[in-house]
Amino acid sequence: MTDVPAISSGDRIVLALVRGWCFVRYPRLCSRTGRRSGERPDAATPSSYADKFLWRKIFDHDPRFTQLSEKLTAKKHALSICPELKTAKVLWTGDDPALIPAELLAGSVVVKANHGCGWNVMIRGGKVDLAEMRRKTADWVRRRYGQSFGEWAYRDAKRCLFVEEMLIEDGDPVHYEYKFHMSSGRTAYAYAARRNERGEEVEKCHFDADGRISPPPATAPANWVDIKPPASFDRMRAIAEKLTTPFDHMRCDFYELNGEIYFSEFCVYPLSGQGIHNTRLRDHCNETWDIRESWFLTTPQTGWRKRYAAALRRWLDRRQRRGAATPLR
Repeated sequence: MTDVPAISSGDRIVLALVRGWCFVRYPRLCSRTGRRSGERPDAATPSSYADKFLWRKIFDHDPRFTQLSEKLTAKKHALSICPELKTAKVLWTGDDPALIPAELLAGSVVVKANHGCGWNVMIRGGKVDLAEMRRKTADWVRRRYGQSFGEWAYRDAKRCLFVEEMLIEDGDPVHYEYKFHMSSGRTAYAYAARRNERGEEVEKCHFDADGRISPPPATAPANWVDIKPPASFDRMRAIAEKLTTPFDHMRCDFYELNGEIYFSEFCVYPLSGQGIHNTRLRDHCNETWDIRESWFLTTPQTGWRKRYAAALRRWLDRRQRRGAATPLR
């Protein structure tokens, strides 16, 4: 191994000051990250999976993140890049749930918030408590998603509702959603999940990038099962890589129905950066995620952030030369 120069005293001071600033400016966010990861958070020189998401929330405010966090905009963006994709048809948009046409609510549809995650109401055959649905969705329109978790990308997302067709497979909502975790346009791992009508995951499974089922973690929950990868797995992976190439890290989700691939959504902060139980895949995802390719470190910054970005790049370059990343075994 070639000798790697020690980090300069100037860079040490800059990074230490930024580290302290993060704790003072974002105490709750840093504390929450530390509790979840079980380690002291470091947003100034992030090296763990959790710290990289903490850093993304504080510093990496890529304007494209807001666009991809808006579900309606994300659909249009995905189709503009990969026109061979399909998406669930949008039947109505607006900000007042009382104006949703009654004939739509008499069918099988999903009412969603454009600006949040998990804000969905599934309606099958018109079976819905209208008063409860309207109360819940009106509350979504008033709120900004992710504020307490520091998920910056949702701050300026357009707040509205939309109704889309429910994708039906063998008489039921489409069985599985496939989530591809991507680093610089390369698949780190994939995740399959089947949810019930309340949105709860009743089955789940992880795949390596090549589609092989990944061994479950030692603490795998009871709903962990071996799920056969879809026939279109390789095509999904290729599309996910094409869609996420411009980003240092992104999750890209799909459905498969009748052999067709349906785009679902992008996710800038999967699980709000908490990470999955499978430490093998989480660590591999972290090792393949190079934040030097992020918006913050590839776009000129101003003020003290300019000096910090330069010091962080040198720290990351030094760490890379020391061979910090290791291949998945």
